Amino acid sequence: MRLRESFWAMLGRETSDTPDEVIEAIRAAMLHALDTYCSNNHYALDVKISFATDVSELWYLRPDLMYSISASQSERVAHKALVNITALFKGHHPSATPSRFGAL
Repeated sequence: MRLRESFWAMLGRETSDTPDEVIEAIRAAMLHALDTYCSNNHYALDVKISFATDVSELWYLRPDLMYSISASQSERVAHKALVNITALFKGHHPSATPSRFGAL
């Protein structure tokens, strides 16, 4: 096993997907949620999601997506959609992985 793979495994990060595959999967899920739950006036957020270059950019667009969905549908619908999208970040963004120490 290569040193890099063992380092990421130690941190709990999955190494099976390439960063590009992860970004595209998250991007597709976010755009699908935007198209499914929001009206046609979400062009600016669509562009931000479409042109995000890394996982961190997509991570920080989640609140905007949550706001857009809740404004169009309800907060309950938005929360449900974001729970599924946030799960895609697990192992690829530090904030998505629960701490071993729990809530401090």
